[in-house]
Amino acid sequence: MVRTEGVRLSRKEKQRMRMDAERPLRVIERLDFSRIYEDVPVEVIEGYTVTDSDTSECFAVFKIQNTGDKEISALEVRLLLYEGAANIPTRRLDFTYTASKNTWGRRSCSDDEKKQGFFQRLGLKDIVLPANIRHGESFGEGVLIQVPKSYCRKIEFEIRTVHFADGTSRVLNIVSGKKYTFFKELDEDMRYAYRKMNVFARAEEAHPIKLIPQATDKVWLCCCGRKNLNSAAVCADCGREKEWQLKNITEASLERELDSIKASGDPEFIHRHKVQAGKQLSIESEEERKKKAADFEKTLEKLAEQERIKRHNQKMILPKIILWVVVIYGLIYLFQSFVDHQM
Repeated sequence: MVRTEGVRLSRKEKQRMRMDAERPLRVIERLDFSRIYEDVPVEVIEGYTVTDSDTSECFAVFKIQNTGDKEISALEVRLLLYEGAANIPTRRLDFTYTASKNTWGRRSCSDDEKKQGFFQRLGLKDIVLPANIRHGESFGEGVLIQVPKSYCRKIEFEIRTVHFADGTSRVLNIVSGKKYTFFKELDEDMRYAYRKMNVFARAEEAHPIKLIPQATDKVWLCCCGRKNLNSAAVCADCGREKEWQLKNITEASLERELDSIKASGDPEFIHRHKVQAGKQLSIESEEERKKKAADFEKTLEKLAEQERIKRHNQKMILPKIILWVVVIYGLIYLFQSFVDHQM
């Protein structure tokens, strides 16, 4: 079990968390977070809307990362729901991520696994995490924010206020960040230029280029779509180098490469089929979107099954101990009987 320093869970809260972890969730939609926030200490990595297959309840789930230098004690957000044909939000749902309300959810920090001892890895000892979210740590997975059953056509995620461990706060009230430029939005000539200059061709099969990379003072966006901390020299998903991407995968660099290709009289450039290639890129992009949603749904199912197995194993600890005690006493009794018989 994972516990948070200074936070005691009531029986009711523990039961609620177990029920949420075991829900049979199905993905409704993968939410679009094609933006990087400028000068904001958190980044939304991904978001989904899901439904409980048994109760038909709908929820929103977000994975968020602390990209700032300070530890975070709480994050206030708001969901803006657009229902029907409305062009303005028809509902606003406020939510707070914080340790005191047990809403950090599943947390992930690169150093935590290294620090876990043998008994913690086996699940025989609780994993204790600090109350605040550290630099680079992600949170929010598994936290279900309930949305109306009459599912809205659009959800926006507003970052309202970030509270830091040192007692300070930043009021942001920001909805949209700097929009990505999707690779498929470039014309076919520019895409061809990229393929000719690409030094990470091996990465394309597993992690095809999706976006034009960009960076802020806190994070950088890889062309595969992964957000990384600025301290990371290579992408955590595809392994492409940050420096090469930011220097070469820009519209200006691609235009220079294209001018060079045209000047060389490249026969492949002259005879390629622009329309067919463009359609294929759109199809692949749609397939990738569906695959990512399906992978997330499988992850939810796996986590729910792990939670059920863990609860079953916890219930069986006492019976197993009693059984071992009975077996040991039985062996002692048989041994004593044998000794007495020999005498």
